[in-house]
Amino acid sequence: MIRFSKPALFSGAALMLLLFCLNVWLQRNSTLEHSNTSFGVGNDGYKAAYDLLSELNIRATRSYARPNRVPHNRALWFIVPDFLSASEEEATKADTSDLKEWIRAGGTAVIMGDLGSKWKRLDIDEPVSAGGDASAIEGDFAPRARKIPISGLAHFDKVAAGARARLSCCGKPFALDLKIGSGRLVAIADGRFVLNSNLDKGDASLLLVDLTRILGAPDFDEHYHGLAAPVSSLALLAHPRLLAVLAMALVTALLWIGEQHSWPPRMLRDHEDGPAPSIDSFVEALGALYSRANDPRAAFRAYRASFLRRARRQVSPRVDVPEPVMIERLTRDRSLSDEARRCIAGDESPSTETELVRAVRALESCPGLIHEPRRP
Repeated sequence: MIRFSKPALFSGAALMLLLFCLNVWLQRNSTLEHSNTSFGVGNDGYKAAYDLLSELNIRATRSYARPNRVPHNRALWFIVPDFLSASEEEATKADTSDLKEWIRAGGTAVIMGDLGSKWKRLDIDEPVSAGGDASAIEGDFAPRARKIPISGLAHFDKVAAGARARLSCCGKPFALDLKIGSGRLVAIADGRFVLNSNLDKGDASLLLVDLTRILGAPDFDEHYHGLAAPVSSLALLAHPRLLAVLAMALVTALLWIGEQHSWPPRMLRDHEDGPAPSIDSFVEALGALYSRANDPRAAFRAYRASFLRRARRQVSPRVDVPEPVMIERLTRDRSLSDEARRCIAGDESPSTETELVRAVRALESCPGLIHEPRRP
């Protein structure tokens, strides 16, 4: 049977706890599946669009950086971004300012809103209105008319100043193309056709593919949805603060190992391996010691008294049982041999060394007792 020391058990428990904490820390973040991002699998997410483009070998990517850190040769797609929501304008002013500066420097932004989008924040003053139960989308960005059966699909009331209508929705502007500085802004009145709940309706998926062929592979923006770039485990371990903690832990471990080896292990000298101790060897040695007193009867009385004390301590460790009660209780045990019963009752009085050894052996062989022999 393998036995482990207390330090080994403690170290194993600490390792298991560390692995459990590491597993909890690195487990997959399931909250993204319910978000309105390209990771979301719910109605308001658009992971289906991301996966569809990937299956068509259209290299769709994700962006987690602010626009001023994105190269100008990339086309950022914003699907119902937060900076167009009905929240306070002051909270989104910095976001829209950074985005317009990036477009002026040569970037291309494809922004899809909804009925509640505040397009004035991007200097598009035209309001939007809801359409009917189904909409026919056609124009420069679609090789043929696409029927989108989404109730109340939004459209601009008219073409904004300096813009060009690239798509129309039942005769109303649906996609506006604006030249801003060296860049380009494509404003799509309603991007709900990209969401998981609508992508399979009518020609919604075909319209998505039409836009990617005209505007290029999308780089879905996730920064304005509150997501940050994923960091690998190696990058986390390379953090300066964590490196300092790991260094201190390593130094502590090395000091502990050095302290454990600072003194040589204590060993018994002149130790010779012999046969394992047993009841037989104990009885033989005990009989030999008592026999040297040349009074086997006195030796047996002393041993019998020690045996009864051990039996009382085992049977009733907290209550002091009187000796007559203990003798009566032991002699009632049917598993005892007649010789052991006579020795316990005191009827046996050995007169020779051989009889003493036999009597002691009879007592030590009593079943049901845990023998803890003491050195006489």
